Amino acid sequence: MLRAATTALHAEVDGRFSGPFDTDSSAYEAFLTALARAVSPLERALEQGGVDRVLPDWPLRRRSDALERDLAILGIRAPAPIPVEVTRDEARLFGRLYVLEGSRLGGSLLVKRVRASADARVRTATNYLSHGAGADLWRGFLQRLEHSDAVAAAPERTMLGAREAFRLFMTEQAHG
Repeated sequence: MLRAATTALHAEVDGRFSGPFDTDSSAYEAFLTALARAVSPLERALEQGGVDRVLPDWPLRRRSDALERDLAILGIRAPAPIPVEVTRDEARLFGRLYVLEGSRLGGSLLVKRVRASADARVRTATNYLSHGAGADLWRGFLQRLEHSDAVAAAPERTMLGAREAFRLFMTEQAHG
């Protein structure tokens, strides 16, 4: 349901967030900066909304610190965050989490290109993209999503949460 409802948004975000990271270090720096504008405030909003109620292993999944380490490796200051509305609605939380957790799948592909960079700093700034490698976080997330009574009762709010998260990554602030 979520995949079908967000296919176009997913394709747009993928198009905006892919670049020649293996040959252009400034493209990778811009990518990480844009991610930091959206990921960090989204994770904070999830925490304020009680994400630990729906994902008790949230501390293992949180990636803002990994992203900040990558920015530091590249000598980039943390950018101004995009404002994110806090919600305690479990269905919306799951929609937002669907986008964040799903981005790990794309990250596992992108990290290969980043590690092929001629720039040694870029090659080492992969904490975010490789976060959770080897752990089956996606499957664990899907199990919780599929067993959520809130998601079953309000799939439209789950889709709303996913659209909200995708839109964060598409705002002009996220890549400006």
